[in-house]
Amino acid sequence: MKRVLVISDNPVLAEFIMSLIHTDGLCQYATFEFRYSASNKSPSVMISLGFDSINLKDYDVVDNLICNYDLILSIHCKQIFPLKLVSCIRCINLHPGFNPYNRGWYPQVFSIINKKPIGATLHVMTENIDAGPIIAQQSVHIDSSDTSMTLYEKVRKIEFYLLKKYLKLLIDGNVEFDECQFQGNINSLSDFKNLCKLDVDSVGTLREHIDLLRALTHGEFQNAFFIDDSGVKVYIKLHFISEDAK
Repeated sequence: MKRVLVISDNPVLAEFIMSLIHTDGLCQYATFEFRYSASNKSPSVMISLGFDSINLKDYDVVDNLICNYDLILSIHCKQIFPLKLVSCIRCINLHPGFNPYNRGWYPQVFSIINKKPIGATLHVMTENIDAGPIIAQQSVHIDSSDTSMTLYEKVRKIEFYLLKKYLKLLIDGNVEFDECQFQGNINSLSDFKNLCKLDVDSVGTLREHIDLLRALTHGEFQNAFFIDDSGVKVYIKLHFISEDAK
């Protein structure tokens, strides 16, 4: 039987995989273990699911993984996989973006702003972030009233679909892939943080300002902010009500 390790910092997707293992009878083909990354600063939910922490920056840990697993799945893992790991084991990543557009952090945020395609991608992991050969991907449409949250919810449905369709194939190694034809673009966590600090004197169209604010609106998260005249940080988020919803 194949030995599969799932490293995830996303409880919703992790639970979905755990349910697939049982409902689709995948235990016949592989044994599964689950970990969350040492970079996860709020791991309580992952711990409640029975996950243990793993640190991919530890060389001994990486060597152990190479010796003990046939396949490693990165499902929104917050740590970068080292070159030695992706070179020695088949490592597959589920990325909430449409590679190679907006590789890296929070693809839906940047897609609202820069109008590049958004979706979800299963790909082989390489030393470059979200740049490996593509196994499968599907895009979603960005509506004018989408926020980061509503757009990500669309993307997550595609992630569910890709996992259900390809998980057994990934275990079997029975998948084809296509090399990326160009490098695309990549966004870092610092790029996102720079977006969050609003310049109230910035010049642009109303559309550009609305796009920025809706891109930074994600449920209860406090992202977009400005500093008022008294030095107080003030957070902003948008709420849309379409005519059809009245």
